[in-house]
Amino acid sequence: MSEQANIKRYKVKEVWKDYEVTLEVDHNTLTVERAAMINGFWSDHKNRLFSESGDVLRAVVRYFGKTMINMMLSEGGCSFIEHSGKRSLFDCPAPIWTKDLHDEEGWGGSVEGSLYGWCGIRVIAADVECPGFDDVELAEVTND
Repeated sequence: MSEQANIKRYKVKEVWKDYEVTLEVDHNTLTVERAAMINGFWSDHKNRLFSESGDVLRAVVRYFGKTMINMMLSEGGCSFIEHSGKRSLFDCPAPIWTKDLHDEEGWGGSVEGSLYGWCGIRVIAADVECPGFDDVELAEVTND
């Protein structure tokens, strides 16, 4: 008998700049024990736990989202919505972004046949846009 799916969705949002990613988490894979291992791998783990009132699952999901936003910003941003039905990787880059983060140190790697990798988390939508030329201003400053 197969395990019943325990999939939940979360949105991680940077409130000042409206960056956001939508994540899907397989809670049969991301257990409290696994989340504690992931959280403990990274520095500042106690502050993440404190920020999420001791909930290590929420801390790890939030950290995955923050890390995904940073990755997307470093690559010039990315914006895509969840697709349903058959599609190619070029229609929705979510699996590519997910695999890139799964394969980073500390996340446990990709797992053949799993969309969620060892950590149990995948990105399904994102809106992370870098500022354009018209979004920034230039001002001369004096040397005092």
